[in-house]
Amino acid sequence: MGADVVTREQMKHLLDDWYHSMLKQDVVKAKALNEEIESKIIYIKEDQYAAFYQALLKFRYHVLIDSLSITRNSFDEIDALIIPNDALLTHYYHLFKGIHAMYISNYIESQNHFEEAGKLLKHITSSLEHAEFNYRFAYMSYQTYKPLMAIDQIRLAKDEYEKHPGYEVCIALCENIFAMACIDLRQFEQAEESFTKSLDVFQQVGIERFTLMVRNNLGLMYANQNLSKLAIRHLSEVTRKSPNHFRALYLEADEYLKLNEYSRAEPLIEKGIYLCNQLENQEYQYRFTILKEMITSTEELEKSVLAGIMYFEKEELFDCIEEYTDRLADRFYNENNHEKASKYYHMSKEARHKQMSKGALK
Repeated sequence: MGADVVTREQMKHLLDDWYHSMLKQDVVKAKALNEEIESKIIYIKEDQYAAFYQALLKFRYHVLIDSLSITRNSFDEIDALIIPNDALLTHYYHLFKGIHAMYISNYIESQNHFEEAGKLLKHITSSLEHAEFNYRFAYMSYQTYKPLMAIDQIRLAKDEYEKHPGYEVCIALCENIFAMACIDLRQFEQAEESFTKSLDVFQQVGIERFTLMVRNNLGLMYANQNLSKLAIRHLSEVTRKSPNHFRALYLEADEYLKLNEYSRAEPLIEKGIYLCNQLENQEYQYRFTILKEMITSTEELEKSVLAGIMYFEKEELFDCIEEYTDRLADRFYNENNHEKASKYYHMSKEARHKQMSKGALK
């Protein structure tokens, strides 16, 4: 096809179709359009607007296909370009940058970009794009231990998706986020009900990645109830079918530690550390290192917890500080080191108060 045939308007229409397929979580159509766009990339690169739009959507496609493989460098191609003077693309830039920062555990940066994207929503006429923003912001709110905010946002997204035929997968994804927020609120019966709804949809449409995502979250739910064997049953299925699922590796290893099955936990921890070093995911680098030191000496465990606290403080992950200082305090208490046990129990209590203040009225 000649360059004179592929007009700017045709390129924009093709890119719009690609994005809409991703908004709908239509993996088959998104893959087909990705191939078509790749065949026309020479024409797209000639136009600054189309080139920037395509680079953004290439990252968004990465999120759709394999979000667990996102690294610190996954946004480099976009950041090397100049943002066109266009409100729509600027909104997409901040939204996708916020998503990228969230996946690499830079939560404060992610929050800032989501706020900037939110300010530009007034330029977005599509109600489905508003729903996408609310869905993504809900997930970020969950990741930063703000479950009530996550529920408010995910309800807005779900209400909109329910108005449009063919968005059953998006509705199921909303059920999944709602269920995860319910875990944090210890509403396990409600969480299980929503996980079951989402799992039924993902199995019906045959999206294994989303099926495994819910299995992982069911594992998390059972882990939170100290039902380790039941949690491992779900998590081991995830790590068997998706060996690089570092979140599932972490949860499965932790449950084996609770059962004192160290020989089963160790290879999961080592693999998790390797993967997170490759991804440069700081949050899980610290999390896995702390797990590793739980089966060595208390002295090394203390060092790893203190190192992790510096990162967790910076990203305001106070729940992590509460959890790990509490576990460290238990270790010192069991060793009759009551002075250090008292110190870390107090740190755990302080972290809990900080976490509670995040949701307080200003």
